[in-house]
Amino acid sequence: MQSPTRNPTRSILLRGAVLAASTALAAHGFGQQCPLPGVTGPDVIVGDIQAIGNYPSVGNLEAFMMGTTSCNVGTVWLNWISNTAQHPVIGGSAYRFRVVNGAGRFEQIGQSWLKHAFFALSQTLCCSTCSPTDGTHLGVGCSDPYSPARNGNQSGLGPKYQVSPHAGSFTYPPPHPSGGNNGRIQVDLSDLVDTTTPGAPRYFVEAVYVAPDDSVANNNDNNAAWRELAVVGSGTAWDFLPQATTTRMQAAIEAWPLVEPGVVLRDVVVPEGTFAPWDGTSRMILGSKATDLGGGTWHYEYALHNMNSDSAARLFRVAIGAGVVLSNVEFHDVATRGGDGPGGVDYDGTDWSVTQVPGEITWNTSSFLQFNRANALRWGTTYNFRFDANAPPSQGHVLIAMYRGSNSVLVAGVDVPGFPAPGAAYCSGDGSPGITPCPCGNVGSSGHGCAHSANAAGATLSAGGSTNPDTVTLLAAEMTASGPAIFLAGADLPGGVVLGDGVLCLASPILRMGVRQALGGAAQFPGVGDPPLSTASGQTPGSGATGSYQVVFRNAAAGFCPPGTTNTTHAYQIVW
Repeated sequence: MQSPTRNPTRSILLRGAVLAASTALAAHGFGQQCPLPGVTGPDVIVGDIQAIGNYPSVGNLEAFMMGTTSCNVGTVWLNWISNTAQHPVIGGSAYRFRVVNGAGRFEQIGQSWLKHAFFALSQTLCCSTCSPTDGTHLGVGCSDPYSPARNGNQSGLGPKYQVSPHAGSFTYPPPHPSGGNNGRIQVDLSDLVDTTTPGAPRYFVEAVYVAPDDSVANNNDNNAAWRELAVVGSGTAWDFLPQATTTRMQAAIEAWPLVEPGVVLRDVVVPEGTFAPWDGTSRMILGSKATDLGGGTWHYEYALHNMNSDSAARLFRVAIGAGVVLSNVEFHDVATRGGDGPGGVDYDGTDWSVTQVPGEITWNTSSFLQFNRANALRWGTTYNFRFDANAPPSQGHVLIAMYRGSNSVLVAGVDVPGFPAPGAAYCSGDGSPGITPCPCGNVGSSGHGCAHSANAAGATLSAGGSTNPDTVTLLAAEMTASGPAIFLAGADLPGGVVLGDGVLCLASPILRMGVRQALGGAAQFPGVGDPPLSTASGQTPGSGATGSYQVVFRNAAAGFCPPGTTNTTHAYQIVW
């Protein structure tokens, strides 16, 4: 019997190659060579959401469950051992896309408990060859179907709260749901509109597998798939019908840009710290869009999906420009039902509180230490944050703070309202004439710094806010995922000089304003407790003087551009 081999490379880094290699994997097609390129170890994916089982409504809740077929596209058998904690669990969620007052919303409206798998067949839905097993493993290239009735059987379901999606671990044996449709995907009747109605919402179902050895191999970022649904009915009688084909290795939120042009999705790498035994990071996806409603009003829509973070999220903060007026501020979450929470008590469903101060709006709930049943953004769920504003979009940032632990992630380059650029970038490492060339041919993309080991495009430095009064924030992005970032101020050095793997564009006297630890490749200055940027850099607002700024960051891959182990963003100038 084959044994798993740990894959030190996260599947998120392989995602582009895997998706490219899987273009021939039409949902109901055969013939793909497996394992997929770049994959090491077992890798379970959803090969097909192949049917929907509908249940009679109970009270104000309609219910259904999807059938799923899994595929092992990895290099090693996947454990499928019944009556142990060494088998996959299978879950699902329902989503709705609708347009409200001219702007789109992609929202999660239901979620299931998890089916505990017990025997693997050796079929060939995804791959041209299959290495069959005795049912205690899913062989390389093999597929295994579970019907809607099997996935929806309450005696085989266990709660989500007992599952660690990042580690792939769970409590066994689990408690089972009982009564009505508990454990199945339940949707409030008020969220349903017959899709044959003109202008009706569109509906989607997502299926996901969580498996211990798949997670140990760091192949758990591609375990979801989605499919569109037709919804037919009225009152308390509804049917959910699969449409088109299954899109593999994508979360349902990745359907949003396909149904609404202009939506931007960003992968968010979440540091798990001591909460994860494997590669130390997990994955969330942030979707966003700013829509011009006319009359000087814009709608801002943000959807944050937690794919597999045990740390979860408890805070979502959006930077806003000075003087911007917000209205119609809203929050949307998804309920847990049937006792899916610690002690068999559902997680608290209280909406996140909202606070607004100059420069930002924040939604938040309690931390884990404050309340272990708080309404955190847990794995397999998507929460929405939205508002209207009297200002058009510009590039700003979003801050996400974790529910467990003290980590946070800064996401740069997101559309936010009225965040005017107070200056301009200069001295890029993109081969621009008159600028010192990057030291080892490591030219970055247009408007970036020199390329570095974690990003061939290079790092950037932007700013937002007002210069008088001073509310300016510098934001360094696209750096290495973690490590120190040093925010510097100085005189302009035309053309720059080589520093490490980059080009320094500041001349003496150079001030070291502050050091920040990059999170997800981003860092900002000033922060809480720091003096204003003008004070930190020795400038006077309203003086007309020019301040020059740059960030030097750690790039410890010594073999990338020997002997340097640091790099730089491009520089940025502000007229005070």
